[in-house]
Amino acid sequence: MFNTTKLIWILLVTFFISGCSSNRINPCDKSSKIYKTINTETNQKICFESVDSYDLNYSSKPNIIIYGNLSFPKVKKDKYDAVILSHGSGGVRKYHKAYVELLNNNGYVVFQLDHYKARNIRYDKTFSKVSGITFMNDSYKALKLIKSHPKINKVSYIGWSQGGVGPILSHFKRVTDLIDNGRNIFDSSIAIYPYCGFTFDKGSVLNNPLLMLTGRDDDLTPERACINIYEKFNRDDNINLISLEGARHGYDNPFLFFCFEFENYPSLHIINDDCTLTVSEKGEIMSLSNQKITGPKESAAKLSECSTKGVYVKYSPHATEITFEEIIRFLKKI
Repeated sequence: MFNTTKLIWILLVTFFISGCSSNRINPCDKSSKIYKTINTETNQKICFESVDSYDLNYSSKPNIIIYGNLSFPKVKKDKYDAVILSHGSGGVRKYHKAYVELLNNNGYVVFQLDHYKARNIRYDKTFSKVSGITFMNDSYKALKLIKSHPKINKVSYIGWSQGGVGPILSHFKRVTDLIDNGRNIFDSSIAIYPYCGFTFDKGSVLNNPLLMLTGRDDDLTPERACINIYEKFNRDDNINLISLEGARHGYDNPFLFFCFEFENYPSLHIINDDCTLTVSEKGEIMSLSNQKITGPKESAAKLSECSTKGVYVKYSPHATEITFEEIIRFLKKI
C-alpha cells in the first residue's frame, strides 16, 4: 500500500531542494549597471564583478558578474556597520530573510549575495560544482565594493555550511594575504554549521574575531572539525565556538520542520591527513598529504573518500533563537 506520509515528506523535501522562491532568473544581464562603487541608501539589486575561481590561485581565471541584494535599516544614520551574507550549497532560501530582517532591525546594512545565479546553478546536491573558496572570492569582492560606500564603517561576514568556509578562512592572515594582497579584511566573521575541514600551522597569524555556531548532532558537517580549529587556534578568546545541543544541519530552516534523512548525502566525519585541507602558498586547495583539489572532479573524489553516506537534517526553533541572539551579541562587541 502506498505510504501517504512518505509522499508528503517527499513533496516537502522536493519543495526545499527546488527552492522557495519562484524568481530564478539572473537579474544581472548585459544591460545591467555594473557597480564599482556604492553611495546609495536605498534597497536595490547590485551587480558587481568577481573572479570565477575554485581556489585562491587566480592565474588565468575568468571574471564573472555576481548579484546581491543591498538593504538598509529603516532608521537612517550618519554611519553604518554592514554584514555580507554568503549562502550554503542550497543557495539563497526564504529562511535567510529572517537574518536580513534581524540585522536590518538592529541597524546593520546587509549585502546578501547569490553565488549561483550567474553560474547557472540552482542547487548543488554534489557539494562539488563550486567550492567554499569560490563563495569566498565573491564575498571579498563584495567587501571591497561595500567599503567604497562613504557611510559604511565596519563590515562582518556571515556564511552557512559551505558558505561558512570563507568566514573561517578569513581568520587566517596567510589566506587573506592571497586576496588583493591583504588590503581588505573583514572586521569579524561568523560561520553557521560550517564545513571546518581546513587547518594551518599552529603559529599562524590570525585576523579579527571569529564566531562558529555548530550543531551538536550535525552529521553532514560534524562539529568535531570546528572544535579542532577552536582548540588549536583560539588565543585570547579570538575564536568563540557555540555548540548547540540537539541541533542538526539546517537547524535554522523551518522547511526542515520534520527530521528528513538524505541517504546519499555525505557525512564528513573522517578526519586525517588525506581528508584535512589547507591552502598552499600559491593559493591552491590541497590536503595535508599534498593531494591537490583543482576543481569539481578532484573535489568529488575527495568528498567520496572522506565521508560515509546518509545524514539527517531538522529544524530547531530553540537553536535558531540562540543563533539570532549570539549573532547580535557578537556583532555589538565588535
